[in-house]
Amino acid sequence: MKHTFSLLTIILAAGTATCAAEDLTVISTVTTNGKPGGIDTNYISGDHIRHSQSQGTDVIIDLKSGTMTNINQKKKNYFVMTKQDIEAMQAKMTERMNDPKVKQAMAMMQGLGSSMASSTEVKKTGVTRKVAGYACEEWLISMGGMMSMTECVTNDLKYPVQSWAAMADFSESMRKSMNGFGPTAKSGADFAEKMKSIKGFPVATSSTVDAGVMKTTTTSEVTEVRRDPIPASIWEVPQGFTQVENPMLKSMQQSGH
Repeated sequence: MKHTFSLLTIILAAGTATCAAEDLTVISTVTTNGKPGGIDTNYISGDHIRHSQSQGTDVIIDLKSGTMTNINQKKKNYFVMTKQDIEAMQAKMTERMNDPKVKQAMAMMQGLGSSMASSTEVKKTGVTRKVAGYACEEWLISMGGMMSMTECVTNDLKYPVQSWAAMADFSESMRKSMNGFGPTAKSGADFAEKMKSIKGFPVATSSTVDAGVMKTTTTSEVTEVRRDPIPASIWEVPQGFTQVENPMLKSMQQSGH
């Protein structure tokens, strides 16, 4: 979940920062509840992005084809999520909406999603600072008391102009594909609309999830930015890894039997 949210943060909060042609490799240190959590690396080019986590999970987005490759370094396997998969999941969900139990579950999700979307606030904190040499402005995103996040974003960090255009197209196509998920999609769209207020690239984030009995705070801060060309091998699955079926699509297919 965390890596997905990080990628969405990049896509949704990219804003209108000035763009440049060179590739970017952005390295960040991560802490969880004040303890070292390892190193995360984001690779950004004109047609791909890759998020690599120290925990051993990677996500590669091919911005041209719209596919997401999810890699598990520990299990040495991977699965691919395509636009067709999203459409198939959408069709399956539409089919299952005739089931009273599913309707009830969706109604609960609608209530939770609408509540979070309506209670989400996105505003500047007034704090400015420097992270990895980049001046950034802090924003607070609060979500109904259960979750809050601060992002320090900069417009000084230039990233590939083709990448920004491709990310915008990818984000829009994914949003359209998710329209069939009804209330859940609408809540996500409302959240994305509010996030558009944030203009810039996040160089520091801190998120807190308060589940009542357990509270978790995760921080990520950029420590280094490289502008060297990114090798083509970064966009490839390591040799010897086994492709497995998309577990989300598989789960929906099995539950439909």
